[in-house]
Amino acid sequence: MRHLLGPYFLLLALLTGVVSASAQDGVMNSIAFQKVSPHAALQVQPLDNSDANLALQTEFEAALREQGFTLSDTAPLVLTFETRDQIGAWTTNDRRHVLSFDSKGGRGGGENAKARLNVFDSQSGGLLNKGSGGTTIATPSSYRIDVSIEERATGKRLWQGWSEGKLAGGRGRDLTHKMVPALVEGIGKTVRQRTFDLY
Repeated sequence: MRHLLGPYFLLLALLTGVVSASAQDGVMNSIAFQKVSPHAALQVQPLDNSDANLALQTEFEAALREQGFTLSDTAPLVLTFETRDQIGAWTTNDRRHVLSFDSKGGRGGGENAKARLNVFDSQSGGLLNKGSGGTTIATPSSYRIDVSIEERATGKRLWQGWSEGKLAGGRGRDLTHKMVPALVEGIGKTVRQRTFDLY
């Protein structure tokens, strides 16, 4: 019995690994140019005062307070952010067609008229099959947040970070609940390709 359960548990472990790896849809990166104190005073400013970004500002402020930062309108450090939706790319190949017409010659172009019936085509598909062609996603759509921290007096940049997530049927705003904390946790650090779950 143990010999039969061994492969089962191995398959279950592999499937669990695949599910958890695919769930990591968010990626965060950052560069620290200079140390930022974990209790520093900050002011949060969106680069675009849209309703969505003002709501996101509130999320940043809540996450910063949770991490121990002080918020003030006259703070020596200013955290600015902007958001971007990046539309993906699609490719279409070998569209299915069942009937095609071709005509040449004559005034109306009907002297050498031909009609072709596509019964079966393994790639594009025909009357009897769908085929394997169609529209595929070459680059998925994504949502990105760029953040930087600068000195108010000098404009010197101390830290910058960015986080990106694939849009899997959701809106960009829905992803911010996990993207913002990931960015705030990385403040003052250099981070390369840190993944986190979005869904």
